This record gives sequence, C-alpha cells and structure tokens, in this order.
Amino acid sequence: MNPIFETYFTRFEAFEQQSQKPVDRNLGIIVTIPCYHEPDILQTLNCLLNCTMPSCRIEVIIVVNHSETADNSIKQFNQKTFEQLCEYSSAKSTGTISFLPLAAFNISKKQAGVGYARKLAMDEAVHRFAQIDNPEGVIVSCDADTVVDKNYFIEIEKFYRDNPQCSAANIYFEHPLTGDLQQEQYQAIAQYELYLRYYVEQLKRIGFPYAFHTIGSCFSVRAKTYCRQGGMNKRQAGEDFYFLQKLFPAECFGEINTTTVHPSSRQSDRVPFGTGTAIAELKQSRQELMTYSTECFDILQDFFVRAKSLQNASPQEIRDTYESLHTCLKKFLPSSDFEQKIIEIQHNTKTHKQFCKRFFRWFNGLQVYKFLNYSCGNGFQKIPIGTAAKELFDKTGMDIFSLLQFYRLRAKKENKE
Repeated sequence: MNPIFETYFTRFEAFEQQSQKPVDRNLGIIVTIPCYHEPDILQTLNCLLNCTMPSCRIEVIIVVNHSETADNSIKQFNQKTFEQLCEYSSAKSTGTISFLPLAAFNISKKQAGVGYARKLAMDEAVHRFAQIDNPEGVIVSCDADTVVDKNYFIEIEKFYRDNPQCSAANIYFEHPLTGDLQQEQYQAIAQYELYLRYYVEQLKRIGFPYAFHTIGSCFSVRAKTYCRQGGMNKRQAGEDFYFLQKLFPAECFGEINTTTVHPSSRQSDRVPFGTGTAIAELKQSRQELMTYSTECFDILQDFFVRAKSLQNASPQEIRDTYESLHTCLKKFLPSSDFEQKIIEIQHNTKTHKQFCKRFFRWFNGLQVYKFLNYSCGNGFQKIPIGTAAKELFDKTGMDIFSLLQFYRLRAKKENKE
C-alpha cells in the first residue's frame, strides 16, 4: 500500500472500510454523495449514468444516513431509499460505471449530519483507491439533489490529466433558474447565487489569493491530497467550507470550467445554513438578500497591502502599521495578536513569497468571513445584494437575473484567461 494511504489510516480518524466489493484496476474517479431524506436521488444517479464515459472506470458511492433521533418517517424513507439503491446498483451498474450504496443509520445525535456522511463516503473512496494503489485517483464531491452536464466525467478526467500539478479543483456551477418551481423560488436562488459570486469577485478585487467558492456539490480532490490534508471533517454543516479552507493555501488548486454542475434550487431545512436554508428564509421573508458593502472589503484590501510590506519590518514598524489600520479592523484584531503573528511569520520565512503565503494561511478565508460579519454592526451595515452587485461593476438598470448572468459570464471568462 502506498505510504500516503497508510499514514492516513493510522494517523487520522478515518472510517473503516465499508464495502468488500472488488475494485477494478482501472478505477480513476469516484463520486461521493451524502443522501438524507432525498426524494430525487435516482434523478441524480440517472444523470451520472447518462454522462459520456471517460477512459477510466467510475464508481458512485451513496451514503444513506440519518441520526438516531430522526423521525420514524425519515428512517422508514431512508430504509426504502437504500433498498431502491441496492436494486438500482444491481440493474444499472455497467463495465464502466458502478453504484455503491452504503447505509449509515442511527448515527449518534452528536455526530450525525452531512459532514459525517460526506466523510464516510470520501474515506470509503480512499479505501478503494488504496486497494489498487492509486493515489492519483480523483474523489468528486457531489450532492443527492444535483444534476450535471453530459461531459462531466470526461472534463474532470481531462483536467487532472492535463494539469498533473493540480491537487484539487472546483467545478463550475449554475443553479437552475427555470422549471416547475414557483417564480419566487427562482428569484430567491438567483439572489443567493449572485451573493456567492459577488463575494468571490470582491475577494479577487482586494487581492485575496484564495478567491474560490466552497460548495459541497462542486469540488474534487486527488486521493493523495485528501489523505495529506487529513480528510473531511464531521461538521453537521459547513463541512465543505472548512475542508476547502485547508486545501486552498496548502495545495495547487484549480477550476474546471468546461462542464457545469447544477445544484438544486429547492428550499431545505436539513442544515442550519447553506443554499436550501437561504432559499427558505428568502421566500419566507420576501425581502432581498443582504450582503457586505464594498467599504468593508476595502478595509481588508488596505490591510493586505500594508501587511505584505512587513517582511523585514522592525517591531516598531509593525506597531506603526497596526495603528494605521481602520478602526473597525483594529477592534476585530488586537494589537498584541497582530504584532506577535507578524513576528512569528517573519521568523519562519525567508522570501517575500513565503511571507505572504504564511500570512494568508493565518488570515485565511475564515478570518475574512469573521471580519466581514464583525464589521456589520460595528460601523457598517449590510446592503441588498442587487445594490451591491450593481455598484461593484457599475451595472445600473439590471435586475437580479441579468446581474447573475453578467457575473456568470465574467467568472467563465476570467477562469479561461
């Protein structure tokens, strides 16, 4: 077994292998799907089944899961789903793609959630790649209410083949904006996706080096990279955000923009935050989604510029720099913490590039998010997403849908350059 697998299984809290099903030597991509009370899981699997197949073999691991405290109706629904998936696997698996349903029932209340299920699926993918000694195998994170373009697999395979230096990558996404749902629901999802894209565009503008989306249904990672970074966490929500925040500064991260993932536009209350919850709240409130103003991002931009100049600064120069920062940022970040951290970074780096990388490992995406939330109520107020998105690129007169299309086109264009 490759040492990277041995280290992961012995050093980190990995799940034990769940399936004894033989592994094909040509296995190259494993899609992992958490499944909790999902009525449309077969639609997702059929979509994957109908994709153009790559040269390698594909497996799809589906973890049907629920807590020990789940309602009996959900437990019964999940039991029926698991049985259907077993039948589906027997009937639909081919020489190119196979489906592997796993049951994780009656998980302790403390651990149950999407993080537990996603980790179980991704750890199982590692076990299967380890059996054929394939650390380069690609683990794809997907969701049970998601559909993908027909070229999904071939573009993932092509990206990792053509970019051997890349350890992980996001996959371009677009939420459906038309269909059988109520118009107010599409209005809500358009606002939410615009919010996500506006946030990333602002991160790019202010020079934050890891301006990537953090969406559980839209990322992929090599097996060796997953192991190297200690695997997925078991958080009951936000597991994707925290896992990807580890990857961004530590690995060569890319973006696959030649295919598209279409996460569901439905509302949901399965987790305390995220797409489904945001849609439900927007529909209920009938108000526009609020976001952070450009002024809040400007404070961070100034901070980054000043901080990156401190590689060879004296303690007094560090203190002077701190005093020059915006009052809101100084309230968020105590002087002693700032000075101590900068000196620590200086002592552990030799070049300006190393200094900047280590700085952003400290002031990472989570710190950015925390500051933006802190700024609201400490001198700044959130503004409607439509207003914010228009102001960023001076796009007056556009409605939410037109703005979203503009941001989508911009994302695709930027990522091609």
